[in-house]
Amino acid sequence: MRNIFYLLVFFFGFSAYAQIGSGIITYKGVINQKYVDSFLTDLNQKDIPMNIKQGVADMYLNASEDEYLLHFKDDESYFYHNPTLAQLETYDAGSGAGTTPFYTNNTKETIIEESHSLGKIALPSLEWTITSKTKNIGGYTCYQATATEELFSRKGGYYNREVIAWFAPEFPVNFGPQIYSGLPGLVLQVERDKFTITATNIELNPSGKDLSIKRLDEGAKVITFEEANERIKEMTAENERMYNN
Repeated sequence: MRNIFYLLVFFFGFSAYAQIGSGIITYKGVINQKYVDSFLTDLNQKDIPMNIKQGVADMYLNASEDEYLLHFKDDESYFYHNPTLAQLETYDAGSGAGTTPFYTNNTKETIIEESHSLGKIALPSLEWTITSKTKNIGGYTCYQATATEELFSRKGGYYNREVIAWFAPEFPVNFGPQIYSGLPGLVLQVERDKFTITATNIELNPSGKDLSIKRLDEGAKVITFEEANERIKEMTAENERMYNN
């Protein structure tokens, strides 16, 4: 019965906006207070000068929101950070969601992270589990999906992290922020341990001059997730050698 219910919801949602060909979604990223509280507790226990502790604490306590934009058309999307003037002029902890752009091509089943230090990285898609939980975001009924991300620590080794996405089948496109896509509806919110990203504006079928999808250059070098992790290990080892010398 639950599967039939989901199918009906997705069917009517997809029927409502069957003519969506493109869109620009604005998202707001905020750092989670629970994460800040835990971080500051650990910081206070470290043996470092008080003035440094206070500076770091102020940075996290006064972190500003981040704005992100998702442009999509047909089977492609481009997600990127849209910094404020203040963020460009001073260092700001921001939401902790990062500033890395992401390009997605559903036809080629490709998600590319454009890392500032590692270059272009092909990332694996997440395997989502849709639950029975729902909530209202911006007036739209959203369904919860959960997944486990495999990540690589700069200290070496892989680890897992849970992520929750809330998607609206009322918008029949399977895009979302960063790598959080592939669901039967537009992702309006992502919850991670450190940050939350929430859609604040939805513009469907915008004029062509407003829509911009940055595609990969022909012949661009793309490395795998595993190759990127090997580079991280090498960079970490080199930094440690320089520090010890």
